[in-house]
Amino acid sequence: MSVHKRLTTILLSVVVGLTACKRGQKPVATTGELSAGEYEVLSACVADLFSDQKVKERGGTRIVKIVMLNMTASGDDHPPRDENGQPFPWEKTAERLRKNAPALQQTTIDAFRKANAQQAFARRSFQFPIDYEIITSDQLESFFKTHGYSWPAYYKQYPGSNGILTWSRAGFNADGTQALFYFANHCGELCGGGSYVVMEKRSGRWVIEKEIEMWIS
Repeated sequence: MSVHKRLTTILLSVVVGLTACKRGQKPVATTGELSAGEYEVLSACVADLFSDQKVKERGGTRIVKIVMLNMTASGDDHPPRDENGQPFPWEKTAERLRKNAPALQQTTIDAFRKANAQQAFARRSFQFPIDYEIITSDQLESFFKTHGYSWPAYYKQYPGSNGILTWSRAGFNADGTQALFYFANHCGELCGGGSYVVMEKRSGRWVIEKEIEMWIS
């Protein structure tokens, strides 16, 4: 496989998995919809991570549009791997999360796992500070196949975008003041990363407590 297709293939492997789930080709729970709390916490995350200041700190260019898939995908779709290329079991991932975010509660972790036993559709209910577009896995798969896995063609179609975001569902602690979710950003030939995010509600406002990077390319 050529280098320029490698990350796109990773992305499409997630897309194919989502499409298969949607078509009932592998056993998953009935697809639900994101809750109001999930829309709130994910919106707050985007407002922080893709603010002009944060993008500038990362050395990137200003983002004017968020493009995201319409169906959630958990970190299980692209798990961290050991030196032999084998995926870590969830227990190892949870241990890593607790080590990197000592404030992360076990009830939040358990709620995250429970929530992601069921995928959810994303509607236009986000409160992002910039424009956004939600696309289907079929649209994305068809686009890349039609354009020869070309990212320049993608950015011509979606100028000023971040690439493509995928989100997991969010799990909350018992009193709804802490949340955990996973997101991945695929943005080019060798451009992308996936992280778990721990957020806390302080004075009625969601803020990022910890971003735990799991992979980067």
